[in-house]
Amino acid sequence: MVSITDLCSLDKSLELISGESSEVVSTISNTKFFQKNSLLFIGAKKFLTDYLACGDVDGSEVLVVNKKFYDGLESEQQDELKSKARAVLLTGNLPLTMSKVSEPFYKLKYEILNLQVDGRKMGSASIHPSAKIGENVFVGEDVIIEEDVTIMPGVTILPNVKIGKNTVVFPNVTIYPYTEIGESCRIHAGVAIGSDGFGYNYADGVHHKVWHFGGVKIGHHVEIGSNTSIDQGTFTPTLIGDGAKIDNLVQIGHNVELGPGVVLCGQVGMAGSSKVGPFSVFGGKAAIADGVEVGTGVQVAGAAAVTSNWGDGEKLAGYPARPLAEWLRGLAFIRKNSLKK
Repeated sequence: MVSITDLCSLDKSLELISGESSEVVSTISNTKFFQKNSLLFIGAKKFLTDYLACGDVDGSEVLVVNKKFYDGLESEQQDELKSKARAVLLTGNLPLTMSKVSEPFYKLKYEILNLQVDGRKMGSASIHPSAKIGENVFVGEDVIIEEDVTIMPGVTILPNVKIGKNTVVFPNVTIYPYTEIGESCRIHAGVAIGSDGFGYNYADGVHHKVWHFGGVKIGHHVEIGSNTSIDQGTFTPTLIGDGAKIDNLVQIGHNVELGPGVVLCGQVGMAGSSKVGPFSVFGGKAAIADGVEVGTGVQVAGAAAVTSNWGDGEKLAGYPARPLAEWLRGLAFIRKNSLKK
């Protein structure tokens, strides 16, 4: 557990405006994956709206709110926050506070893990008798491997991983702690699942790390190509939906959400917290910016860069990505005028 006093010692800019400094929290979460006794960050209207509308929050949460945003709220909303949450803290720099206070929660989840001794020696790994495990495979403590799973040589499965039945994991795959892989998946050679997201906040000449411990959840019938990297979520999981097909050399950032049946071709880059709706397709080397969302059945042309939200069924191309017909007209216009003497 981490007390509010501990948090304030880590970030001396924190100001407690409601609740007691002796209150403790056990993790960091959000309204989508709310956990009891957790720390929640609110820095914009969207997050405030989500918090006030969330039926899962139970008053055990402690809020860290951007001071400028809080000061701009009506007094009734300020009172509602203070009455709803167990405690409220204000900060002048929410991203930097996130960096400063996330490390102790990371340590709570990771320092208890035994990363050196195979779970089969410890007696804590659960491996179904029908599973096939190759040579030079490390299976961490509390790993669960279900029926008819195949693990090929050189795979590293760190603690608290679950692999669903009929899944095949090819050589030299690395699976970090707190990863869940569904049934009938195929994970090709060299894939890394659950590494830290690329999250830093710059201040005073230092890139301050945001400590990631959200894990990864992969659905059923997912195929992941060689040397793809899927980062774990910051405080809540990165999500890969059922039936997603991911090519080689794809980068999937922290807290990305891929809907069912999404197809990502080679060298696609998905920035953190981007969201792709069911059965959308990204062509080779296409990219999506952080926090951007696209709807169901969207088609993104190769090498396009999606920098804003788009609805269902759009066909996009170019940089920044625009509807295909518009982009083609623009190309034609540029070509026509560039050829004039």
